[in-house]
This record gives sequence, structure tokens and C-alpha cells, in this order.
Amino acid sequence: MNRGNRNWIWGAFFVVCAFLVLMSGLGIFRLAGFLWKIIFSIFIGLFFAESRKKHDISGMVIAGVILFLIWKNTLGLRFVSTGTIIVASILLLIGMSFFNKPRSTHHEDSKNVYINDSNETILEIKEAFNSSSHYLRGSAVEKVYITPSFCSMSVYLDQIGFEENLDLIVDAGFCDLKIYIPKKWNLTNNIRAMFGQVVEEGVPLPVCEGNVTISGDGNFATIHIIRI
Repeated sequence: MNRGNRNWIWGAFFVVCAFLVLMSGLGIFRLAGFLWKIIFSIFIGLFFAESRKKHDISGMVIAGVILFLIWKNTLGLRFVSTGTIIVASILLLIGMSFFNKPRSTHHEDSKNVYINDSNETILEIKEAFNSSSHYLRGSAVEKVYITPSFCSMSVYLDQIGFEENLDLIVDAGFCDLKIYIPKKWNLTNNIRAMFGQVVEEGVPLPVCEGNVTISGDGNFATIHIIRI
């Protein structure tokens, strides 16, 4: 989803919310609980649509479960236990996360430390429901996609080589992400944070080389950009 479409969708969402709140204040809607249920469902629905475009299975599952829990009584499904749905969803997400594990060159004593050694120009890292550290290696990297969700992730880029420009695309949700970069890199930070924060740590060298651009989204996440 490009930035123009994203702004249009979120703009429309908040306009609709403002309209519904106004209608409620004027007494047109008497069911305040139902009103807020609709607003929250719209928000979750947008999150589901965005996750689907990004092929983020965990985001789609979580959004779907939340929507089901919101409306299950309205749909006449009171007999379905909330606890059962939550436990089944957690087990499903844990199982799905194993299909996206990166290869590790370490043994069992360091099973959460990964060395991503590649000759490709595009690197991808994806984690969910885990705590991990990733050391990226490459000599001609152009883009790095970092997609953590519901986890704690550290990514080290000090062994990355590139010609002139390097793009880091982040899609972080409900996580704590630490990105370690060399002080000599000339950094441009374009990350958008919704219900989260982006923190830059460390001071760059007086004379920098190489242009690195970090873009993407941090939703309900804390992203640390640490110069080393």
C-alpha cells in the first residue's frame, strides 16, 4: 500500500469516527456501546486489510480473532468460549511462526542467534512470538526487509556492504526492535510510528559515507536505531 492510499484510508477512518461521535452526541444513536463497537471494528478491519496486502499471516489471524470476539454474541455464537478461541489462536500463531524461521549456523546453545549470510541484493527477516538476534552479512545489498511482530528482535548491520544506497524497510507490530548500524553511515529516518515510538541512539561520525534510508511502519512498537 503506497503512502497516498494509506493516508486516504486513515483519513476516511477518522472522518467516519468523528461523524459517528457527533451523531451519538446529538442523541441519534442511543446505543453507545454498539457505536464504539462499530468504530473499533472499522479500525481492526483496516488493520486486517493492511496485513493481507503485506502477506502478514499473524496480523490477519489476530485481527480476525478480535473481530470474531467482538461480534460473536451478535452472531448468536455465545456458546463458543472466548478462552478456547484465544488459546487456539495462540497455538496457531506459534505453529505458523515455525514456518518462517531463518536458518541458523549455530547449535542448540545459541538457537535464537541467527547469521544471515547471503550474496543476494535483497534480504528479508521475519519473526513472530520469539526473541532473536540477526547478524546480516552481504557485499552488495540493496534492500533489507525487517518484519517483526509480537517479539523482541535485534538486527546488526555492521557487516553489510553496499555500493551507494541501502534501503531498510521496516514493518513492525507489537514488538521491540533494535537496529544496529555503523556510525559512519549517513542515515535518513522516514519510519512512521502509530501508537509507538522511534528512538535514535548514538552520534554519527563528522564525515559519513554511504546513504542509508530507513522507512516503513512501527505500529504499537518501539524501534531503536542504534549507532555503533
